[in-house]
Amino acid sequence: MEAKTGLERMYEYTGRLQAVIGMLEQAPPEQQNPVLIGLMRLILEADEKTIDCALNGKPFVSGWYGNAPEIYTSMGIHFINPVFAILVHMYLTDLYDVKEADKISLPDDVCSLIRFSAYAVQERLLPRPTAIIAMLQPCDAELMLHQSYQSSEHWGGVPTFALDPAYGNTDEDFRYFTGELKRMITFLEELTGKKFDVNKLREVVEETNRQYEAWAEYNELRRVVPCPGGSFQGSAACWPLTQHIPSGDPRSTQLIKMMVADAEQRVKAGKGFVENERIRILWADLAPQWADLISPWLAEEWGANVVMDFQGYTPYTPIDTSTEDTMLFGLARRALSEVPMIRQGRGTVETMIEDMTRIIRDYSIDCVIFPGHMGHKDQAGSIHFMREVCRSLNVPLLCLTTSLFDERYTPLDKVKQQISEFFTVTGLGNK
Repeated sequence: MEAKTGLERMYEYTGRLQAVIGMLEQAPPEQQNPVLIGLMRLILEADEKTIDCALNGKPFVSGWYGNAPEIYTSMGIHFINPVFAILVHMYLTDLYDVKEADKISLPDDVCSLIRFSAYAVQERLLPRPTAIIAMLQPCDAELMLHQSYQSSEHWGGVPTFALDPAYGNTDEDFRYFTGELKRMITFLEELTGKKFDVNKLREVVEETNRQYEAWAEYNELRRVVPCPGGSFQGSAACWPLTQHIPSGDPRSTQLIKMMVADAEQRVKAGKGFVENERIRILWADLAPQWADLISPWLAEEWGANVVMDFQGYTPYTPIDTSTEDTMLFGLARRALSEVPMIRQGRGTVETMIEDMTRIIRDYSIDCVIFPGHMGHKDQAGSIHFMREVCRSLNVPLLCLTTSLFDERYTPLDKVKQQISEFFTVTGLGNK
């Protein structure tokens, strides 16, 4: 039997996405979601690009997230994230890959996201890339993941470059990581034959500056009571548009601006996304993959809305595009201290304290839910500090134990029960 190349699954992905897009476009115009359709089209286009690169020998890299994808795009190098497609397709396939990933030999307490990534490479769900850009943050599991890539039959021997993160968030730390990005550029030039062009990088970064500016505008509108957007809406769209779709695409910018325009209309009309909004929640971690399964229940059962989460919160600093060094410095700062999960999971606990304090105050938060993702053991060690923040601001805190990427870890019925008891005991359900 001939070994799989990874293209088999890519054809499956593109065929399914085409069907989903066709179904979404057949809905009556008033029921269509143009942002979702636009996002799906961009994901489909990226998958088709992966197929083209694999078939025609064009360079592409495995880049995970948060390691300056703007550089790849500016050099004309396509990039993939090994786990992204599994997340996109999991609920279109009845969790098929999630269940199959249970079979690979990894400890049960390894982060679900890491497990899915190792499984995708081991089972040849992706074509073999030209290079792997490894990320050594925010957790030790990342090191293990890249080791698993290198030891697999499918990706073993692929040239790998590891970006070494600094620990702190000072300008000195960012300058050090700027040097890491320069080394990565040299690695990519030598390996792919593609040349770095500072003017092309400027075009990409100027467009991503516009994307993050629009995202910040959307987040400002979510501060309004009642909130004009539903639970996790900013996270669900803006995160892939800025980190998993080829960077600097003006179409991504337009989709975020469409979200801004819709939120502005709702604010002007005094209409919240959740009818009779009573409970405004900060979800203190990434948005769960099962957000669409719990958000309607929160709204209908409790009048509750997750108005902000760490994935949707965007304290991104505009990048100075005047010189090569200012752009790389800005990308280094973004990679080390602004991208979610990395932002809260590395360095000191002060960052989480500052983010929680600001969000609770700015977004009129009634309670904080910490999902306790089984892979975020670093954040679990910060629960004491979360409690102190919430106590000082007189906001109740609920700590759960879940997997953000695998609903089976803690069944949703149990999660709902715990949230219901929390709302009842704290009196929030009587607001």
